[in-house]
Amino acid sequence: MKKYLLWISAGVFLAGCAQQTEKGEFKIDGHLNNLSLGPVVLEELTLDNMKVVDSTSVKDASGKFTLKGMVAEQGLYRIRFDNGKFLLLALDAGDMKIDGDVDKLDDVKISGSEATSELQSFMTTISKESIGLTEEMRKLDSLHGSVPDSVFQPQVAAMQKKQKDFEEGFFLMADKTKNPANAVFAISQVRSGEEIIAHKQVLANLTKRFPKNTLVKSMTDKIAELEKSQGSGGDAAGGEEPSSAVKVGQVAPDFSLPDPSGKMISLSSFRGKYVLVDFWASWCGPCRQENPNVVKAYQQFKGKNFTILGVSLDKTKDKWQQAIKDDGLAWNHVSDLKFWDSAVVPLYGINAIPTNFLLDPQGKVIAANLRGPALEAKLREVLK
Repeated sequence: MKKYLLWISAGVFLAGCAQQTEKGEFKIDGHLNNLSLGPVVLEELTLDNMKVVDSTSVKDASGKFTLKGMVAEQGLYRIRFDNGKFLLLALDAGDMKIDGDVDKLDDVKISGSEATSELQSFMTTISKESIGLTEEMRKLDSLHGSVPDSVFQPQVAAMQKKQKDFEEGFFLMADKTKNPANAVFAISQVRSGEEIIAHKQVLANLTKRFPKNTLVKSMTDKIAELEKSQGSGGDAAGGEEPSSAVKVGQVAPDFSLPDPSGKMISLSSFRGKYVLVDFWASWCGPCRQENPNVVKAYQQFKGKNFTILGVSLDKTKDKWQQAIKDDGLAWNHVSDLKFWDSAVVPLYGINAIPTNFLLDPQGKVIAANLRGPALEAKLREVLK
């Protein structure tokens, strides 16, 4: 997920990281085994978009590359490879070295950047935690209806407590890290605007600690806008609208992508029905955690002029198909298997998954980013 939309109880790696010089020249020397020939691109990430900072090309089997530039302050960047994979960085001035295998980017060795080392540790840990929570959720879901409520409901409550603790870890990370880019990254993973607003003190602390950092200012400005919107009755329909190029009230852009059999399916072919366009991927932990809620909604409303179109940002067909089967996603699915280079990403301005859009029979977006009870409530409202 471009934004790793996961939750975690933050670990010991939060302590003891000395701040580096933020402003000045940087150089990144990479050496990755199994790196294919082709472009290597360094992109700066903001909360709204990304821009290319430098690029080079791998021309031999050595797997070596160098990227250079200037930074005015610490920020979030990614190195994107020709196969669609990428490596996330918290970039400062100075020299950084990256060694490892392009097929095992979670295990690469990074030297010269304590901020990036902290970020990589954080992402590795949240990935492991997310996988564990997803497996627990699947096991719990399999018990539904087969055990008495007196047994099932306490387990549900315990699972909700784990998820809550998991999410609290993001705020702990933001509050303890000495790196502004990592603090913004952590908070950006929290999908609930209400939850972020409830942690206003963490945001206030960020502003005090990093008063001049552009990412921090952008984050606090966006949260202030969200709080103002909620205070004036915004998002009354339920479901927080994601940051994307497609807004509620617009007609959703049409696209055509292949289904698992290779047949091209167009979004416009579903006109006349209410359609949930669900952007997800097999590798996205929070997507897999949310899938049981989507399945429940589909089973409840599929006979009422409602369907779902799953749009996957997967890159391998077998994992995509296996996830569809394992999660019981009995609706239409499409993907060009191009990961974040999928044609739908810029078309919809997708910068995080899971993301969804509910369309009316004319193809107009009537709600966005509906999760759990909010999805069921919205469908009940429109499918009377």
